[in-house]
Amino acid sequence: MPSALRPALRSLFGLVVVGVALGAALIPVQSARAQTDSTDAAPQDTLRRPAADTATARRVPDTTATRQESLRPLPDPAPLYGRVRSDSLPGRRPQVSVEMMLAEQPGSFLYDLGEYGWPHGWSPRGLAPHRVHLWSEGFPFDDPLTGRPRFELLPPSFLDPPRTGLDPGGGAVGVHTAWRTYAPKRPITELRYRFDRDGLHAIEVGHSQKRRLDLFGPPGVLHLTFGYGGRKADGIYDGSALRTERRIWGRLRYLTNDWTFELSDRSTLYRIGAHGGATQTSGRSIYALPLSASNVRRPDDRRKTTRNDLTVRLQGPLVPGLSRPTDVSARWTSHTFDVRSAGGNTDTTWTAPVTGGHVQARQSLRAGPHHLTAHLRGSLWRVGDTNLPSLNGRRGAAHVLLRDSLRLGRSDLMLNVGGHLTSQQRYPSVTARVRHPAGPVRLSASVTATGQRSAWIEDDGFASHVQPLSGERGGVADRVLAGTVGARTQFGPFNVGVTGFAHRIRNAVDLYAAPPEESDLTTLTDAVAARRTSSPVQRVGATASLGWREDARRGLYATGHGTLLQTLNADASRLHTRLARTLPTAFGRARLGARFVLFNDLTTDLYVQGRGWGVMNSRWFHPPTGRLVVPPRTSSLPTTSRGRIGPSGTVDVRAEVQFRSATLFFTFQNVQAGTQLQPGTFVTPVYPLPPQQFRFGVFWPIFN
Repeated sequence: MPSALRPALRSLFGLVVVGVALGAALIPVQSARAQTDSTDAAPQDTLRRPAADTATARRVPDTTATRQESLRPLPDPAPLYGRVRSDSLPGRRPQVSVEMMLAEQPGSFLYDLGEYGWPHGWSPRGLAPHRVHLWSEGFPFDDPLTGRPRFELLPPSFLDPPRTGLDPGGGAVGVHTAWRTYAPKRPITELRYRFDRDGLHAIEVGHSQKRRLDLFGPPGVLHLTFGYGGRKADGIYDGSALRTERRIWGRLRYLTNDWTFELSDRSTLYRIGAHGGATQTSGRSIYALPLSASNVRRPDDRRKTTRNDLTVRLQGPLVPGLSRPTDVSARWTSHTFDVRSAGGNTDTTWTAPVTGGHVQARQSLRAGPHHLTAHLRGSLWRVGDTNLPSLNGRRGAAHVLLRDSLRLGRSDLMLNVGGHLTSQQRYPSVTARVRHPAGPVRLSASVTATGQRSAWIEDDGFASHVQPLSGERGGVADRVLAGTVGARTQFGPFNVGVTGFAHRIRNAVDLYAAPPEESDLTTLTDAVAARRTSSPVQRVGATASLGWREDARRGLYATGHGTLLQTLNADASRLHTRLARTLPTAFGRARLGARFVLFNDLTTDLYVQGRGWGVMNSRWFHPPTGRLVVPPRTSSLPTTSRGRIGPSGTVDVRAEVQFRSATLFFTFQNVQAGTQLQPGTFVTPVYPLPPQQFRFGVFWPIFN
């Protein structure tokens, strides 16, 4: 799409939204029915025939049935992939981003960069962060160039709880997000505000309202939703500031008994620093916090993302003869990624504008005990005018999936098969899952066989920063085989769960860093290379979780989970050894708290939460791309008494206070750092976690 048309389309969309909203407000009372809960205003029996007239009764022409009709808006289709790990809305939780929420799941490890708004990496069950793929409303929300999930671009206040599970694009793990449905019929405005002592100010405002609007005869509801989010943070170090973030979202929905039409648009501007890591001062360990704000490499580097997603969706009886509606949607995405690199004697800004079109269709039906769902989706990306020498052309992908779920006795079974065709790869995928209650124990098992979804920079490179993978990728041989088996039970106030997992990745592709030229630094070199192992990478692990009174409304409670991880063939090659050391062999987190009521109306949840990890080399952060890459086998670390990363950990103190409809958050993060107990720590070299960080937040829904 020509760049000149994009502002015009955005303006047109804004005029359509405003025009429809004003039109709805001016509709006569018999159509709009003001702000009442009009979706249930019609009597339940308005379609029922009147009782038969008696011989002495006077016949009155029946016009009620033709004049009124019950409104039962067509419900949205149930989520197809993944499971919700939390029953709380993201806006009501103290975490500031989606990946922070995911990191609390058992078996999760977070590559925490410490700073607000930075691209932290989530690693589930020993898988690398780039094997996690993000979806928004069924469309891909990974960076089209780097392949990493763009969690930092999603506003938590406008989302339903994220779901994790199968990746419909043929990857290892999928994270599925969707816009809030806003069930209340009354107009509602929600505010979410955050600030801290280091210059953080973040506001998210969402508004939703519904009006009865009968178009073309049948009864209907107009649902208008819009939101704004803005954030800035000064950061702890020079070059780490979240300079600008603006997110604007609007959605218009019209619902009837048989049809749903939806038009939505999201626009995002994101500018953040991209310094190359902290450096230690003479005679002082890098672990000693706080460091001077100026002790960083290349503080003038930065990354910028400008993205716009325009989506249209239609749901209704499009296929004759089927009782269940068909859901079709399309999206147009404009994505521009800018990187300013001020290293050496040059100051270069690399610009990569990319546009993409996406379509998807979904149809469900029932055949006996089988619940079948067919899902078709496709994407096509094109690079615009760019100064990157090796990046050009188009990349497309098409995915066909068929899901079958049924209940066999007391067991729930699910089978998902798919075929995936991209510009560089083609491969099938199969996922099977079973859940079975055996007395008080709930058993589950799953197995997935799929491929490796490649990133654009892995195949074509990224200027001088990324060396592309040599050779062709057929996709058939790049297989990912993963499986889990688990059991959960409850006895008395205790909840106990155990999960074993394993995966085998053939020709595992990752980005590998070269050793830094300066032996006294742990910062990442600017040049990395895409490489693959000569033999499969095999990992196994187990996670145990324990909860005591975790759902108690009052009193003490405790939860925790720990994970053991082992690479079976770490000595197969140098690349295997480097991959094995990116994760610790043991890690976990625990929480101890108390729930109580103060002054009759302050429902308080006060708790201490800690996380810990063992020895590892971790992953290095690559500032130009935002990817987390594999460090050298003998990674040079700052001179410390330990000379290694871990074992270490953090401790946070939090309070969540419910006051009527509002929720207040008080967080004191990393309280032990910068003290004699622990001078300091980091998960990703060399981005120290800020010590003793205080943050406050509030979530406040207001019914108009």
